[in-house]
Amino acid sequence: MNEQNLEYLKKSLDYLGFGNRLNDLLESAIRRETTKFSLGISQRYTPVELKKDPSVGVDYVNYKLNFSKSKESDMYFLNEYEVTLRKYNDPSLRQHTFDLERDHRMTANQAYKLLAGYALQKEIYSKNGEAGDERSPEKIKVWFKLQQDLTDAFGRHPLKQFYPQYNFDLKETLEKYPLKKLSPLEKDGALKQMSYGNPVQLSMNVDKRTVPVWVAANPKLKTLDVFDEKMQQISEELIFPEKAQERKAQRESGRNATPDQSPDQQERMPWEQDPEMKNNTEISR
Repeated sequence: MNEQNLEYLKKSLDYLGFGNRLNDLLESAIRRETTKFSLGISQRYTPVELKKDPSVGVDYVNYKLNFSKSKESDMYFLNEYEVTLRKYNDPSLRQHTFDLERDHRMTANQAYKLLAGYALQKEIYSKNGEAGDERSPEKIKVWFKLQQDLTDAFGRHPLKQFYPQYNFDLKETLEKYPLKKLSPLEKDGALKQMSYGNPVQLSMNVDKRTVPVWVAANPKLKTLDVFDEKMQQISEELIFPEKAQERKAQRESGRNATPDQSPDQQERMPWEQDPEMKNNTEISR
């Protein structure tokens, strides 16, 4: 048995958030020289909105870690792990397989937050320059969001990545919403928690009332997802009624507009020619 390889795998499990609970099972499987094997571990999480009253329910998560042995040596690798989440308020199961290399070594906690439907920011390595450039890679901050309404050719949910070039600025986005004034310390704390993939409870003016809401980052739309105390999403129309009225007025003005065309032109189909063009058209051989 390759002791160095075993120690590396143990450290990888700890880094990913699985601690040392699987260490004995991992060592036993490697000693048997099994070509491929899987180890399972379960975890319970209390959603942030239930921290004050955890008796309401918890989220159950099961992780299945898939290991394989190299064909050329006695080395073992942790390639991927499968995650199954059952939310306290949703009877359906949510599942996804995280590839460690492709998905930038998402931790167990980060995988849970992505499956729970939140976006998070993570530092990843980015190579500089062209191919063959030997400069050290730099770290950049990238937003991640799991697209649970889509599946790829392999039945997996795409893990959408939003790089700095996408220009999603969470601080600027937060300042656009009618929130109760926050101190600099409160604002920094809220931004940090949302970047970790945690919804944050704040006070917001909604429908002419100041109400407690939960807010989370939505990098794809460059907005915030806003929920009430029961985690029901609040529409943008209620948060920004002026913009909703403007859009409604624009739709109505467009519907009532009279085209500056003659009746013949209004009735003509797009594929029909003008009368002048019809008369001058010649058929050539």
